[in-house]
Parts: sequence; C-alpha cells; structure tokens
Amino acid sequence: MLVFHGSDREIQIPDIDYGRFNLDFGKGFYVTKLREQAEKWARRRATVSSQNPIVNTYEFDTAKLEILAFAGYTEEWLDFAVKNRADLLEPHQYDAIYGNIANDDVAAVVNDYMRLLRMGRMSQSGKRFYLEQLQFSKPNDQYCIATQKGISMLKFTESYSLEE
Repeated sequence: MLVFHGSDREIQIPDIDYGRFNLDFGKGFYVTKLREQAEKWARRRATVSSQNPIVNTYEFDTAKLEILAFAGYTEEWLDFAVKNRADLLEPHQYDAIYGNIANDDVAAVVNDYMRLLRMGRMSQSGKRFYLEQLQFSKPNDQYCIATQKGISMLKFTESYSLEE
C-alpha cells in the first residue's frame, strides 16, 4: 500500500527513534494513507522549523507484521491514546499500530477527557459522551511504525515539495 509522511526534509531511511514519546500511539515513525493529511503534517512541521514542507512517499508491506488496529474512535482507542499521551503505557510488541488520529479537533476532546480523568471526575457516562463527540470528526488515519522490522517494510519511492 502507498503511505505518506509529512516532514520538512526528504527521509529515504526512516528512524523510529527520531520522534516524540507522547503521541497517540507512542514513539515511532508515523505515516498515513491520506496524501492530504501528510501534506498538512508537512506544512505544520515546516512552519515550526522554517523549512520547506516535504511529503515522503513509501510502499508499505504489512503482510508479515504484527499490527494492532483500531476500528474508529472506540473505547480501546481512547484508552490506548490517553495512556500513550500521558507516557503511561508499558512497551508493546507490535510492529505497527493503526487507527484514527487525535488531530486538532480530536485532540481538544481527548485533552479535555484527560484533564477530567486526572481530576478524578470522569465516569463511564462521561467517557461515552467524549467518544460520541469523536464520531463527528473528519476521517483520518495513521500508522505508527514502532519496530525496526516495521521500518524494514517501508520502501521509499519519492518525495515532493509543497513549496509554492
């Protein structure tokens, strides 16, 4: 399958150790099947670094990988994302994790949920409310490639600049 990674540079050889820990699916190399989403990531990254936005394209063979996949914004997805964002999750053995993203709109809901959870003010009905809010989000996706085995299944095909 074709996947994309938004950045401020060409990345022919991805590195799982480069990224931050407290993202939705933990530390790893993040890609998406959605070109438009990768372009948004590239623009955001380039704004921070004052560089040009670059989208890297890869062929990703998932056939031999152990993948944890979430089908939408589920309770399991929310628990996993919250634990990763709070850096509370134990190391896992998955080569990749696939599911939706806590992007700008979703992150606001997740962060509000996390705030109430830390304060001890979250109930099951409150959790259901937050999950219902997430169902209205624009479709998106991400793979967090978390092992060297997973990285080895990415084959760089090209990069392109979004500079106008």
